Amino acid sequence: MAIFYLCLAFVGAIGPYSFLGQFLMAHGLNFQELSTQLWASPVSSFFGVNMIVASLVTLLFVFSEGRKLRMKGLWLPLLATVAVGVSCGLPLFLYLRRLTLDRAVTADNPLAVHDKTVK
Repeated sequence: MAIFYLCLAFVGAIGPYSFLGQFLMAHGLNFQELSTQLWASPVSSFFGVNMIVASLVTLLFVFSEGRKLRMKGLWLPLLATVAVGVSCGLPLFLYLRRLTLDRAVTADNPLAVHDKTVK
């Protein structure tokens, strides 16, 4: 499952940036035009607000769950969420979380919560 999450993080970075690349080719680094297009219609505003809320929830989840599990490298999914979006940050976090949980079980940690231990 970890490799699947890593693949989704990669796709989640490439997909959105392919569209951003098209915008940059047409308009350059024009933040005013970016904002105008983002809020141009009710449908685009729906997606804009949806992504803002989902990003905030993802950042809170990464921070709280990551601290609880004492995960290392939490800056990576936090940066990915801010720089790309939830489509990259969340799968990257889930990949790192899976690695952390797998290491906890491998280390014979009796307090580890992991789906391999429950049968």
